[in-house]
Amino acid sequence: MTDPFEDLLEPVVPVDPDPRFAAGLRALLEAAFVRPMSGGSMPVTAVQGDVVYASLWSPDAARAAAFYGSVLGWRISADHRRVEGLGQHLGLWSDSRRTTFLSHAVTDMDAAIARVRAAGGTAGDAVEEPYGLSAQCVDNQGLPFALHLSSPGPQPSTFAQGEIVYFTMHVRDSASARAFYGSVFGWTFTPGRVADGWQVQGPALGFGLQGGHAEAAVLPMYVVTDVSAAVARVRSAGGTATDPVQMPYGITSDCVDDQGVPFYLGQL
Repeated sequence: MTDPFEDLLEPVVPVDPDPRFAAGLRALLEAAFVRPMSGGSMPVTAVQGDVVYASLWSPDAARAAAFYGSVLGWRISADHRRVEGLGQHLGLWSDSRRTTFLSHAVTDMDAAIARVRAAGGTAGDAVEEPYGLSAQCVDNQGLPFALHLSSPGPQPSTFAQGEIVYFTMHVRDSASARAFYGSVFGWTFTPGRVADGWQVQGPALGFGLQGGHAEAAVLPMYVVTDVSAAVARVRSAGGTATDPVQMPYGITSDCVDDQGVPFYLGQL
């Protein structure tokens, strides 16, 4: 009788897997472990430098609350400082600087503060706030931001209307800005589609950077379900908006609110 295990004594000869099997396995692994650049259908995890809070800065927060409530459907707290009912932590603040203030997650506050200072920015001492340990900073372009001690945790995998899916950072000198954020958060950069534009590799949300601007500012892209209708609401509320344009990633419009704060709309 032939030994049924005789074949096990033969040397192992590797074979190429079925391409369909390999493609399917790769897709499963990516779904489990790879973070998308700007949203997607799978959960992602907060890492160093991810934005955990964003606050719209404009001269009059109450006026901004009325504008964005009309355009995006934001529900604003009575003190006009918080956007309620969304999966993201968003806020508003009265400040003459027209930008979006960002708070970035870090896992070691002292080390992050030291990196900010060493890279040419300024960083205050860490302060225990009601929402956690935080440090106020300014980068080497004059752009204010914060560090927030945050353990890795789940990030939203889908976006509701009025949430942010992409940030564009305008800076004077892109080379020094890239050096700063690369040193502080470990971000890397690849050339973008516009002059002196760079795609940031690292944050969970999509993030771009462009040099050559007189003033540093962060411009958000808000998700809307119908960009044409949202453009009409921007104009009716006293802002300006370009006609929607089809881009590879969705339909977008460049906008400015009624206080001169620029932003984008995206139907993705």
